[in-house]
Amino acid sequence: MSPRVLCIEGDPALRATVRELLEANGFAVDESETALSGIERALTLPPDLVLADVHLPDIEGYELATRLKQERSLARVPFVAVGRGSAEHDVAIAAGCDGFIAQPIERDRFVEEVRAFLSGKREQLDEHGERVNLKALSVGLAARLERAMGAARDVSGQLERSDKLKRAFIHNLAHELSTPLTPLAGYLRILQSGKLGALSEQQRKILDATLAAVSRLTRIVDNLSDFASLQAGESAILQSAVDPDQLAEEVVAELRPAIKEARLHVAVVRSAAGPVLADARKLRQALANLVGNAVKFSPHGGEVRVEVARAGDKLRFSIYDQGPGIRGPDAANVFEPFFHASRKGEARAPGSGLGLPVARRIAEAHGGQVLLESPPRTQPAGSSRHFTGTKMVLEIPAHSREAPPARVSG
Repeated sequence: MSPRVLCIEGDPALRATVRELLEANGFAVDESETALSGIERALTLPPDLVLADVHLPDIEGYELATRLKQERSLARVPFVAVGRGSAEHDVAIAAGCDGFIAQPIERDRFVEEVRAFLSGKREQLDEHGERVNLKALSVGLAARLERAMGAARDVSGQLERSDKLKRAFIHNLAHELSTPLTPLAGYLRILQSGKLGALSEQQRKILDATLAAVSRLTRIVDNLSDFASLQAGESAILQSAVDPDQLAEEVVAELRPAIKEARLHVAVVRSAAGPVLADARKLRQALANLVGNAVKFSPHGGEVRVEVARAGDKLRFSIYDQGPGIRGPDAANVFEPFFHASRKGEARAPGSGLGLPVARRIAEAHGGQVLLESPPRTQPAGSSRHFTGTKMVLEIPAHSREAPPARVSG
């Protein structure tokens, strides 16, 4: 079988020369332009000899030799560095390379040198030379590490500035959108009340549909604003007494137009356990996001169940639906901002991608969490309906101690 040589070299002209010389003499040649791809090639198809430039575009050849020698399958494979001058030669040998071929390559000697290393030739330095060159190598590594850390700090600073700009943009956008929405919703409710005159049945239907659309847009704007504030840790939890049963009923009532349009039945199972301390507006927003998501993806004629329960010092809202569920890797990503789960054959347009992330962050700001089961591991007690889609659980502390400051994970 022909000896296999892996040539790791960033210069295409030099790679072509190596391939030409070796293949003309019966060798099989594998190529890589970078150290990282060279590592992958060497691990996938171990060569009989590695020939690598000392100055590769991503990792120095000296460091590459050390990395490959750590692999059991490659520990005895000769690693020959290609470079210029005696200084690079000595550093390469001190770093663990088995040999060194100087550039420019001498065409009439190159193949014989490769054969010699395949036959067992190994270069070594005396103790003093090895010590001196290892010191030089360590200094070089320290300098590269320092440069890499500096670059990482620069990138981190740029990302932080970019993140601040993004949050500011989202916050300002939410403010600009909410400014006209507030009076618009007020005017529509005045019209709906009949104070400005009686409405025909057709006018009332149009008005109800418009109010439902404004309510959906208001929730999206609130999600934008809450996301920017919670992400920055700038949104305090303003505690007050909240009746969780009443809150669940009110959220479902607000979603009644969408529920009616989808011909759904939404059942609220009350806990009758009394009020808890929470941020009423934020908790309402989180629960509306979860129930709204269940309503949006439930099949026409299906059922959504909202259970309110107290378990020890925990308050739990459990939302069951009969939709398609969230399966596979999507389940791990649905709480990431702007992510949309893939739903095969789904004709409905995706939402803002902030409903579930904001619900989770609001729960975490209260010291709680949002959990997902798809499909539900257990069915709700006392229900005659079977829920095959998703179960979302919003859980927060139920006792009256002061809530922790807002925080965000992920």
